[in-house]
Amino acid sequence: MSVQVQMAVAAGALCVLLVLMASVGAGWFARQRTAELVSSHMAELAVAMAARLDYDMFERYREIGTLAKLEPLRDIWTGDPAMLRLSLEQLQQSYPDYAWIGFADTSGTVRAATRGMLEGLSVAQRPWFSGGLAGPFVGDVHDAVLLAKLLGPRDDDEPFRFVDVAYPIHDREGRLLGVLGAHMSWDWAAEARDVLLRESRLGRTRVAILDRNGRVLLGESRGHVLLNQDAMQHLVAQRRGVGIAFGAQPEQWLTGFAATRGHRDYPGLGWVVIAQQPANVANAPVRNLVGITAGIGLLLSLAGSLGAWLLARRLTHPIRSLTADAERLGRSLGSDTLPRAGGSHEVAELSRALRSLLRRIGLAEEQLAHAAVDIASKNAEARKLTSDVERLRQLADSDPLTGLLNRRGFLDSAERLVSLARRYNRAIGIVVVDIDHFKSVNDIHGHAVGDLAIRAVAERLKAAARDSDLVGRFGGEEFVVILPETDGAATNAYAERVRSMIAESGIALPEAPPLKLTVSLGCTVLADTDEDIQDSIDRADVALYKAKSTGRNRVIFQQPMPRNA
Repeated sequence: MSVQVQMAVAAGALCVLLVLMASVGAGWFARQRTAELVSSHMAELAVAMAARLDYDMFERYREIGTLAKLEPLRDIWTGDPAMLRLSLEQLQQSYPDYAWIGFADTSGTVRAATRGMLEGLSVAQRPWFSGGLAGPFVGDVHDAVLLAKLLGPRDDDEPFRFVDVAYPIHDREGRLLGVLGAHMSWDWAAEARDVLLRESRLGRTRVAILDRNGRVLLGESRGHVLLNQDAMQHLVAQRRGVGIAFGAQPEQWLTGFAATRGHRDYPGLGWVVIAQQPANVANAPVRNLVGITAGIGLLLSLAGSLGAWLLARRLTHPIRSLTADAERLGRSLGSDTLPRAGGSHEVAELSRALRSLLRRIGLAEEQLAHAAVDIASKNAEARKLTSDVERLRQLADSDPLTGLLNRRGFLDSAERLVSLARRYNRAIGIVVVDIDHFKSVNDIHGHAVGDLAIRAVAERLKAAARDSDLVGRFGGEEFVVILPETDGAATNAYAERVRSMIAESGIALPEAPPLKLTVSLGCTVLADTDEDIQDSIDRADVALYKAKSTGRNRVIFQQPMPRNA
């Protein structure tokens, strides 16, 4: 393909790639942000529902408690049942969700109740009665038992389900007379949920209520246990949050939850409200936005390709002209030079260079006459160059401050020693040395004294080493020593000797007392499991870190791990 076509294709491909990357990145970020926002909204919806449940239950709890404590009613509990029934029915009319309100004496016999239901029957075995004898009582959601037949069938063929509130009744002398109980229809919670969902306008959203045992009281899969007690206790402890898995998940749902906490003296029943919205519903605007962005980006990519094609055509026109002129060279009389080409600076430079090249071609034969002399001269220069290169290599492998091997030169030599040691099954010791508190030396005495300290430590390391040992400076105040034919005990002894030598001798300073230095040393030996010398140095460096962290001015030996460890 021509340069013109290549530039157009490259520009188009680059634009498409950038559009796709931007669309995918923006889509991913938007989905993450949307998930966070919708989950937060779900949590807020769950909090609002939990607060509504707590407050409504508190109101019913307070109403029954207030009725049980009213002074004007002290005499009515044991008086005419008809009068008591009338009072209870008036309370029921104030809040229609009371399905039944009744008073039972201490034996459990119902003396009066709304619409006369259950009067004369015993409720002694019902939890609300036994709980109410002991004090204020709130019972969790349950199916109707004694009232099921009296209330008649429901329009939706579902069973009647109640939340119980009960209070003990005492006379003026404090004697227990019985229990006032109320059954509140659980339909109240469903109506409160529906009102909240309509007001929230969050689209396809579902809300469920779980009891303290994780059983669904309201919502899909009613009656099923969806969460175990440990999970429920965790949710209650958190009070609110996002991201809980709830029931069967044919789709991905964004979830928030909130635990009921009671209100004032109403203790609460440990319910947990879970609000959910499908992720595909929440992400629908994101998908639309990504699609629009990608479409616009592709159109811009086409425009960019066309623009690149036109630009490339304009830029390559001088090159095509120059190429045609070059093709005509030598084909006709007077075609031994190129005309000057216009266009961009680069094309003009290329034209100038080609014209200069043509002028130099005439000198080629004259230069060939001197080639033999030049070759002999260059051979002599090559020999000198080899010597110079070797000196440069030595300089490149050496640390200019101490004369020791630098990291590159050290590692090259160390690998050769490791190869020999493994071939002949010989031991090698490795020691890493670091000057203690070196930064303080530079800060207090200056970098010139710091350089003196580094050179002094280098000299002591070389003095303690053998001719066969390898000593290098890895940078800053860190040194590494390789000890061929040296086992762990001898390596440790060398390190201890270096430590004491440096600690006991000061560094002479001009016009100042000698500077006391200490070093920390980490050492180890080459292991069969080491892939290269760097593994051994790393292990010695771990030992050095232990020496630093346990007080400095000490030697730590790091034993290699056995192969089967």
